Amino acid sequence: MKELTGIISAGVGPIIVISACGLLCLAFYNRLAAVVTRLRALHREQLHEQEALSLLRASQEAAEADLVRRQEVLGMLRVQIDTIQRRAGWIRRSLACLLMTIACLAACSLALGLAVVFPVFGYVAVPLFVIGLLLLILAVILAMVELEHALEPVAMETRFITELARDFAE
Repeated sequence: MKELTGIISAGVGPIIVISACGLLCLAFYNRLAAVVTRLRALHREQLHEQEALSLLRASQEAAEADLVRRQEVLGMLRVQIDTIQRRAGWIRRSLACLLMTIACLAACSLALGLAVVFPVFGYVAVPLFVIGLLLLILAVILAMVELEHALEPVAMETRFITELARDFAE
């Protein structure tokens, strides 16, 4: 009975980190869902603007300023889409590291439990734990990079709308 208790006790340490990684995964899956939703909205807006531009081009009475404005809006949307797609990539890489952390720490926990009965598994558990923690650190770094770029599309849109409003005011 002591061996069974020892097996369970030995595997508990990594489980705590796995739980924290699970919470981080939940947060990043939600971030990814929000980014995908924003991308879809931008794609719809891009299609709408492209359709409006096509109608203007077909019109005999289209003003050059209207054509230019629609083209500028389309250009801004393309840049925003590219920026948000890069953010989605950073989030995806963060999630991949977190999921690999969970896998390493789950295997570490299993190896620690087996090490109670078969001591050689202790030599497997330690590298798995270290690799898991290194992956966790990498995930946090990737998340910080994504966070650094999180407001770029909003700032870009704000500058664009401010310039557009200034042009209309003149």
